[in-house]
Amino acid sequence: MLRLATVFSGIGAIEHALDRMNIEHKIVFACDNGDVKLEMPKIDIDIDAIESELKKLKKKIKSFNSDISDEESVDYAAQLDTMLVGVEDELNKLREKLKVNENDRATINDAVNEAENVLEKALKISTASKKKKYKELLKLRNIKASDKAKLFFVLRVALTLDGDEIEYDSKSIKMIVELYNSDIKRLIKAGKDLSERLEMIHDKLFYLDTNIELKQLEDYSERKKFVDNLYAGKESQNKVKQSYMANYDIEDKDFHWNVAFLDGKQYAGQVDLFVGGSPCQSFSLVGKQRGLEDTRGTLFYEYARLVNEIQPKVFIYENVKAILSNDEGRTWEKMKEVFADLGYKVFYTFNGKPSVLNARDYGIPQNRERMFVVGFRQDINMIKEFEFPAPIPLEKKMQDFLLDNVSGAYYLPKKGVDFVTSEKNLTKRYTQIDGEIALCQKKNQQFNWHGDFVFVEENKDMEKTMEDLEKQDPYRIEMMRTLWENNFRGTIFDYRDSYVATVRLIFSIPLDREEVPENAPVVDPMIFVLVEDTVLKPIEVVAFEEAMTPILAKKLASNVFTPDRIVYFYPSPAEGAETK
Repeated sequence: MLRLATVFSGIGAIEHALDRMNIEHKIVFACDNGDVKLEMPKIDIDIDAIESELKKLKKKIKSFNSDISDEESVDYAAQLDTMLVGVEDELNKLREKLKVNENDRATINDAVNEAENVLEKALKISTASKKKKYKELLKLRNIKASDKAKLFFVLRVALTLDGDEIEYDSKSIKMIVELYNSDIKRLIKAGKDLSERLEMIHDKLFYLDTNIELKQLEDYSERKKFVDNLYAGKESQNKVKQSYMANYDIEDKDFHWNVAFLDGKQYAGQVDLFVGGSPCQSFSLVGKQRGLEDTRGTLFYEYARLVNEIQPKVFIYENVKAILSNDEGRTWEKMKEVFADLGYKVFYTFNGKPSVLNARDYGIPQNRERMFVVGFRQDINMIKEFEFPAPIPLEKKMQDFLLDNVSGAYYLPKKGVDFVTSEKNLTKRYTQIDGEIALCQKKNQQFNWHGDFVFVEENKDMEKTMEDLEKQDPYRIEMMRTLWENNFRGTIFDYRDSYVATVRLIFSIPLDREEVPENAPVVDPMIFVLVEDTVLKPIEVVAFEEAMTPILAKKLASNVFTPDRIVYFYPSPAEGAETK
């Protein structure tokens, strides 16, 4: 039996694959990356707020350096010092660009007041989402702020109003905008970047502090209890655990919230295959590409640490192909060094190039490129050298997975159709009409609308209108009488005419009041639905009953009587029979 362990587990890709291939396996443990806000504060995109937070963090890290002694924590704190120096340098550069002369002060103060007035007016005519944005900006209006902070505030307000196409009549704001003109976006982006980088340092400090506390606990179960308590009440922010445990046979003790808090030594020698791909946002073309500096990027080191502690027979690591080019290739070179230090025989080339595999070459109609690294423990006797699999012909195209009849609720509104069919967007890389292979998300993609549109010639005789589709029932039932009075057999199909269930319908029809004693209780007309056979999964039962009840009530009221209630029964199997 294959002993499997996964980190950054998500909903379980390798687990699903093993199930589909009927490979007998046991999940030793699964672990997420803890994508839940624990102690990370929100730092305002404000020059003074950023400077103040920088001073606090420098003081806090200095105190950490004086209190900790173990080599690992000291090295970690040193990395934080380096990150702070980088933030401080970038902040100084930003402050230098925000030049304020003595003669500009009056103009800036006027612009701050006028910016407040414009935002107040915008609030009255804006949508809910924009109202929230304007309120957040108003909070940053501070007459006691430094001149540079005031200037930054005005520039940010001006950029926001321009983006929302809100006109304003303010000479002072326009003077400042003309002064900075093309640099405004870059300045605001620099401020946002500094705020996010400080938040990440807070996150790293929290990890450092938590791991120091965990080292005080010798028992693994106590450590898990400690971490679980950190995430208690926050499950709704990330439903990965709920999803994972609903799909796979795993005990609660073997699911861990955060890879950074997992001590792999408790699973040493228990794992055959270790699989994971650390979060890709730090390297992806969709993200900011901060690489290994990003909190999520550094989780790569946690993956490597666990390989070292667990010593699985084989590991598989995957990430977006952009790790190869991140930081002009330096990120990948560093990652290769880390892999080499693990003492495994590592494979990351395919046909003489980095092993970037595309889903479309392996049976999935999606253009999804991922870099794969496979490592074998040195003591593993390999019959032959490992090779990445050769591509296979793509037999299924995207159109094969599209439904002919769906509810009108799933159709794009006019805005969406205009977007994907406009001449402007048809030229963009992320727009795909009538494609056979779905595109993966691209950089700066505003809408995730690609690859799932197939336009065909209109045929009013063959196609249902949107209104018809919205009225369509999700199920239908074919009925026939039985040898018993008030007893019918029915076969239920879904809207695609696929078999769902075989049922027996028993009509509980009350006698006429003249046929019963005067003191007899009043009983309601009911229908008992005995589900004799079904392909439904237990998780689908509630939704099935909710959808089927109005269908039966409508159909049977016109044929027999009007039921007040419909009750479902799922007869137990014979004693000794296997249940699933």
